Amino acid sequence: MVTTRSKGAETILTLDQDTPVRVRYHAEGAANVVFIITSTRNFFSNDDDYGTVGTTTDDGIPRIDVRLRGKLLRLRKDVPSVTPVLDSHRHYEQHIEPLFPAESLVEQLLCNITPGFVRKCNAALRTEEEPLMKRPKKRHGVNLSETECHGLLITDMTCDEKHASTEFKPKWLVQSPSAPPGSKRCRTCALRAMRDVKSNTKPSTFGHDSRGFCPLTLVSGDRTVIRPSLEPILVKAIGAPLNILDFVNQTLPYFHDLYLLRLLRDLQAEKDPKGILKVDSSDVEFMTAMALRDCTFFLKIPNQYEKSGARIEARLGDLDLKTPDGGKGDYWRETEQQLIDEGWYTATEKRPAPKGRCICLLSGNHD
Repeated sequence: MVTTRSKGAETILTLDQDTPVRVRYHAEGAANVVFIITSTRNFFSNDDDYGTVGTTTDDGIPRIDVRLRGKLLRLRKDVPSVTPVLDSHRHYEQHIEPLFPAESLVEQLLCNITPGFVRKCNAALRTEEEPLMKRPKKRHGVNLSETECHGLLITDMTCDEKHASTEFKPKWLVQSPSAPPGSKRCRTCALRAMRDVKSNTKPSTFGHDSRGFCPLTLVSGDRTVIRPSLEPILVKAIGAPLNILDFVNQTLPYFHDLYLLRLLRDLQAEKDPKGILKVDSSDVEFMTAMALRDCTFFLKIPNQYEKSGARIEARLGDLDLKTPDGGKGDYWRETEQQLIDEGWYTATEKRPAPKGRCICLLSGNHD
């Protein structure tokens, strides 16, 4: 498979309503939808004749550009607060991509999309809103932007017959620079506690909900601390073997020595040494830090990891530009001030979080 990257925000191909591909809903977040791409004739070009989308072979079979193989398609939703794909991709190429080894990132290649192609994808979305289909109810009615001219082809990190796959958001792997001295919660645990208490959400506990782990545990270097956080991540892995205990045992040594998470932690600290209360939120270094704090960690794990000798594939993705536009900068500052003023960092809040919640590494109760 060709792995050349797009540079200077160049597009590699155009997808329109006549492109002989099928799109199938895979997943989505608040800002984007990810589709699986398949050929209408199950045929992908094996040569290096790029840009041939829509042409045919000598036998009249639709030819699909080789660079679609092994890729998913990520498209922007029609949501006002979402940054245009081209702007976000330029920031990625200039400020994110140089920070990591190429094999540690979900490769993203810029492609052109036409309104007709987007309508085709929106039709696929609406199909997924029918009973027993995959699209979550809370996402219904939100379509893709038909004014967006670009999409992203990204590395396919889904499971296959030999691999399980899972993903999680590492969030803040280092404490907020604005947190008070002697804090008992990290930024992620403080925000989670505040939100859960104010919304009367059921406590997030280890082993039940992947959102319930303290991010600091993953870079602690202590296997006994890492394991309780790793378990809920692997339990939800798609394609995992039935013996989840063995699966965790096989994967734990890898996480203990995981350079990529430590690098992500160090970059988060480097890009925002002052904190939101003391920095211009439109500063490019700060916006980069916010992107690093909201990325997704993708894992593709061989089902027989130790026996096969195959390696675990780990990549960072969803490294979208985080701008203060649309009131987001004010929201970041207000949230940070609230965490400080109401005692969520120091665990001195007026409405204490009930027992059974995720235990933050900073609390010192991980023995």
